[in-house]
Amino acid sequence: MKFRKSGIAVLAITIAICIAPAPSFAGDKEKSAVDLSPELMTLLKAEMGELGNGIQSVALSIATADWKAVNETAKKMHASYIMKKSLTPAQSLELRQKLPSKFKRLDMEFHARAKQLAQAAESQDPELVAFRYSRLVEGCANCHSVFANKRFPGFEHQPQKHQH
Repeated sequence: MKFRKSGIAVLAITIAICIAPAPSFAGDKEKSAVDLSPELMTLLKAEMGELGNGIQSVALSIATADWKAVNETAKKMHASYIMKKSLTPAQSLELRQKLPSKFKRLDMEFHARAKQLAQAAESQDPELVAFRYSRLVEGCANCHSVFANKRFPGFEHQPQKHQH
């Protein structure tokens, strides 16, 4: 019975995270456009697609207590699916030169959070895994609210006051 309650809690937390508004970065003065070559944008979009698939797959794995799958997927997210494997030296230089520092910081935080999720899955602690997953999804929302708010127009709106 304890697991059933934990599984329900994990699912509830996952749903709450996915629908919660992201924090606003409206006060940030740094350029929020990502101006990359078409080839690099294609790789970045493919990477984001794979990360999105990983996020969805982890949610199901958490809800079914498949800790091995959570661990493996989180490790793949930590290591990156495509970018590190597919970049030429020139593309790697372009990324270092053109990506805003905020993007680089948010990306580094995301991958660190993926590693923390993998470690939490090894512990097989549903509450810790749910917390680490929530932090991972929060990282997605933070970055999207700054760098993909045209693609995800829900982030263009002013932040709502929290009502508890």
